[in-house]
Amino acid sequence: MNFEHNGINLAYTVRGSGLPILLVHAFPLSGAMWTAQVHMLESHYQVIVPDLRGFGQSSVPTTPSTMPIMADDLYALLTHLRLQKVVVVGLSMGGYIAFELLRHYPRMVHALVLADTRATADTPEAQAARETNAQIAETQGPAAIAELMLPRLLAPDANPEVVAQVREMILATAPAGIAAALRGMAVRADATELLPYIRVPTLLIGGEQDVLTPPTVMQELQNAIDGSSLTLVPRAGHLPNLEQAEVFNTALLKFLHRI
Repeated sequence: MNFEHNGINLAYTVRGSGLPILLVHAFPLSGAMWTAQVHMLESHYQVIVPDLRGFGQSSVPTTPSTMPIMADDLYALLTHLRLQKVVVVGLSMGGYIAFELLRHYPRMVHALVLADTRATADTPEAQAARETNAQIAETQGPAAIAELMLPRLLAPDANPEVVAQVREMILATAPAGIAAALRGMAVRADATELLPYIRVPTLLIGGEQDVLTPPTVMQELQNAIDGSSLTLVPRAGHLPNLEQAEVFNTALLKFLHRI
């Protein structure tokens, strides 16, 4: 299905019925990364899976895809679907967007799952690295981004089928979409001041072998969010929902049953 907002055509799928679960994907992937979770959830919940602007089947913006802009896209989509409260599940960049939903539309967030993400803003060095990668995407294409990112996204012994799946999603992404998101992430606001005020049920999930947001980062989030719980996934890097789907799904389902 498709929904137009501010000149951008957003592709999304809706499966099942019940408590709405919004799955917000990581960079530089698409909603397809959630396939294993959709299969698990759709028999008991309503699952909404968007392709963020510039990714998957959604159209590509001509300006940076900032986190507030992408949060506005999702708010408009949920309003279009007549949903007032959802469980927000955000992984990596999806977590950055979840923080913006909390900042601007807190009444819409019924519960929160933050996977392999961080609340802090980019350092100047990280911002420079994102700009370098944006230019690589624009000049060399998504294949160059895949080669740069795959070793950091996945555990060293990741299943070759998962590696191939992630590579395929990156290769299917428009260079301009990759660059727009990189520039948007680089200027994102620090969200640490939000953490003590999060009062909705919150689950944190991290890959034990994640080098981008290591377990120490996830533990810091748990310490800052009152009442939150943390699951660390063995033999997984930055994408535990793909690398160890069964473990990720079990943690998610227990959390959803509990709330």
